[in-house]
Amino acid sequence: MEATKAVLEESRVVIADAQGVEEKVKRIIRDGPENLQFIVDFDYTLTRAHREGNPVDCSWGVLENYSELPSSYHAKVQTVKSKYYPVEIDPKLTIEEKIPVMIEWYTKVNQLLAESQVQKDWFPKMVSSSNCELRDSTDIMLKQLAENDVPVLVLSAGLGDLIQPIMTHFNVFHSNTVIVSNFLEFDESGKVVGLANKDNMIHMFNKSESSLQGAKSESFKNRKNVVLIGDSLGDLKMADGVENPDVVLSLGFLNKNIDDNIETYKAAFDVVLTDDQTMDIPNAIISDVLNNLNK
Repeated sequence: MEATKAVLEESRVVIADAQGVEEKVKRIIRDGPENLQFIVDFDYTLTRAHREGNPVDCSWGVLENYSELPSSYHAKVQTVKSKYYPVEIDPKLTIEEKIPVMIEWYTKVNQLLAESQVQKDWFPKMVSSSNCELRDSTDIMLKQLAENDVPVLVLSAGLGDLIQPIMTHFNVFHSNTVIVSNFLEFDESGKVVGLANKDNMIHMFNKSESSLQGAKSESFKNRKNVVLIGDSLGDLKMADGVENPDVVLSLGFLNKNIDDNIETYKAAFDVVLTDDQTMDIPNAIISDVLNNLNK
């Protein structure tokens, strides 16, 4: 695990249990790509948190900053966010208390899209006019996983209707990738009428591999080694649907308020990446897995 060891020793990487991480990485390398799957969050995980200190759009930002949206939409969205976002991050509330509030929030946001007469053909235009960026070397990571038939599950509480065009725009949406997210319903003219999956909405506290349905889940079966990548504590549940995993290696991007959150993240994730705008760690693991095949 030469490549992985070298990156793990860098100052941006924080690990509570170095021996435990080493054992997990060695198991992933030894078992090879045929036993591996990746489960990744999208916003501020696949996408950058900033570019040299300047904010960049997440998938919702791509939507909310689009010039064709009426100004009334922006005002209403901010009002809704100021009401519900504090609930999402309130440490005093349990997840069970937060879930109905999250459902209410997401429902209202999608109603606003319908009221604003958002069109289906706007989405590629939204992406091309935004400043959304992927983390450095995300393209390399996803290309290598595709070439070696390692399935990738992108789990997001955002909008799949935006995530797929973003990934397509950056040429990283490959055949091995499955997106589980919220998808919109459109009328015959292409206008948003609501959420297509309103009865099983994906939100911050319920996204896991158990959301995979039917044929989509087949490529993930019998792959007991998981590399999980996220940027929030809620992302740690993304592997909950994996049956009897042998290894779950969790990589957590800590994008902001590092001093305040480092101990919490360190206790939760196997590896914490502090203000790291790259995919160097997962790429090092993939490199070691592939190099082991050639020995």
